[in-house]
Amino acid sequence: MEETQAARPQSAATFEDVERLRLRLAEYMSSASGGHVIVERLSKFPAGFSWITYGVKLSGFPAAREVILRIGPPYGLFAPYSALPEFESLSAIAGGAIPAPRVYFASDDPSFLGAPFFLCEKVEGDTPLPWGSQVQALGSARRESLAADFIDALAALHRFDWRSTPLAKWGAGVTVDNSASLQIDDWHKRFERWALRPHPMAHRTLSWLRAHAPMATRVSIVHGDYRLGNFLERDGRISAILDWELVHLGDPIEDLGWAFLPQYRGGTTMVCGLASEADFLARYEARSGLKVDPAALKFYLVFSLLKLAFTHMAAARCFEDGLFNDLRMPAMATQIAPVFRQIARILEREP
Repeated sequence: MEETQAARPQSAATFEDVERLRLRLAEYMSSASGGHVIVERLSKFPAGFSWITYGVKLSGFPAAREVILRIGPPYGLFAPYSALPEFESLSAIAGGAIPAPRVYFASDDPSFLGAPFFLCEKVEGDTPLPWGSQVQALGSARRESLAADFIDALAALHRFDWRSTPLAKWGAGVTVDNSASLQIDDWHKRFERWALRPHPMAHRTLSWLRAHAPMATRVSIVHGDYRLGNFLERDGRISAILDWELVHLGDPIEDLGWAFLPQYRGGTTMVCGLASEADFLARYEARSGLKVDPAALKFYLVFSLLKLAFTHMAAARCFEDGLFNDLRMPAMATQIAPVFRQIARILEREP
């Protein structure tokens, strides 16, 4: 397709020069907090294709000794970025029933660090990865505890009264009637940016989705990437839900469709390797007050698979355009066809 993502700048941006980043971050935090903040250490996390993540050790910042810095580079997988949706959503839910990092500062102004960024609490815990050996090694008690926390946090998010918070401004134009269609339109535009060649199955799936778009039972905060691997665990409990970069308002069943993907079951038959589909739905319905329509769940499962295929296309685009010299990116592209085959099998079961 004709439109490509932003090319990597010729000279290193502030966020790519660790020493310059350290000084600029200290300057920003000192100004924002009204104190004298010193950034003692920056440690870049190696994982991820999207936001760049640093662990930051501070002195002179009363709120925390260690924080997490997240930066959205112009060449990232989902570029262009804004730090504000994640910052605003986490600010709104702070102190409630959804375990999430406390956020401190955010800005989309590139004059500070060279790209949009936000700073949040460093929450203690480990990340269970969605691979077979780690998921299958979960003991039954640990699995049940994590499943309860995972489902309850999602239900609490979908019950959350966003209209009484600054997130109310997000609600302009989003209704129970059009929430699915708005997401289809958004991801269709992404497909047009990312695709390197024609994909007839993508167009077939988009047509099916438009013909079967459900009415939402309510408009909720949708996490957008709710799955195994996107939370921290400590002592068998979920200490924080992470990776809110795709957060938006929409149909809450969208999050269930993503969580139900076979790719996140870790070689088990359970949703995110944690609970059977029946147990997941029973607990979610009891905690959220929502009845999950099987047709809506099927719709969002198909939509989630299509989003997954499009994300693989984004990885291929990043590599092809020279934005990431990482062989994991073209490897992700090899999964486009298998995902389309999964979609085809679901659609072939249509009466």
